[in-house]
Amino acid sequence: MPTGPATPTAPVDALRAVRALLHREFPGTEVTAVRHLDKGYTSKQWVADTGEGRLLVKAPQREPSVAQLRRLTSAARIAAAHGIPVVRYRRLLPHEPSLGGPLLIQEYEEGDAADEVWEGLDRGRRLTLLHDLGDLVGRLHAVKGPHYGDVAGGPTAPSLPEAVDAEVAALLPQADLTLIGDAEALRSAVRATVAGLDGTANVPVLTHGDLWLPNILVRDGRISCVLDFEHAAWADRFRDFGKLDEHLFDAFPEGRGTFLAAYAAACPLPGDWERRHALGQLLHALAMHVYFRRWSPQWAPQYARQAGEWLLRNG
Repeated sequence: MPTGPATPTAPVDALRAVRALLHREFPGTEVTAVRHLDKGYTSKQWVADTGEGRLLVKAPQREPSVAQLRRLTSAARIAAAHGIPVVRYRRLLPHEPSLGGPLLIQEYEEGDAADEVWEGLDRGRRLTLLHDLGDLVGRLHAVKGPHYGDVAGGPTAPSLPEAVDAEVAALLPQADLTLIGDAEALRSAVRATVAGLDGTANVPVLTHGDLWLPNILVRDGRISCVLDFEHAAWADRFRDFGKLDEHLFDAFPEGRGTFLAAYAAACPLPGDWERRHALGQLLHALAMHVYFRRWSPQWAPQYARQAGEWLLRNG
């Protein structure tokens, strides 16, 4: 099954292809308009006005993985079943020849990406948004899982120590250790940290895996939808906090308390949450370092330095 980069398609040809596949997938449904949506940088997207309502056709470009799309749709279904506002997915096509790869057809959600409105919000409206976000993330993390690892049939682990050790073992061979430090020292420090956690609080929960403002939709100043669960997993909940810290609370620290209060009301914090939080920040830094070494190498060193600093504090 082809999962490589999509074959380049001329814009007009792509619009025709999208219209044709919608007629094929929804026979008898009128398609009145199709337009390219210039959003995001990891996929090509088109919006169609149809008799089935407004639909979004999304063709991943950076990582056109069918397994990743199955993870996204599986996690979104689980989240929706627990009252989390998510996109409704209508079709997953493992390979669409006309567009050169896998794609999703989903219902189009009206709203603005939270990062597009954030700078225009005053302090009060920011805090309202962060209260909503804390409540939503807490409710997401209240969804308990059967194991650590993939939500859609991929690799799993029976315990937190095994899950974290496997993640670190997978990341370190791809990392620049000259910027981080000794691999075995890091693995030993991570193992010691995990061993020191309260085992009764080691509960796998549904984590989003890419939680930041661009993946949150807002309508009328309130959160209306959570997008893009491609990296969802059953994991320790603080695995989700690293990206929020980096892209939100580092620049707006006064909002952290509002977020945490709403979060804890929905999903009470364990006594060792700060140590779990710091471990989540390390794992985020390692994952981002490896990711950017592949896609944008100029940003990779900053994450390596963060991992190295964690090792100096905990080694």
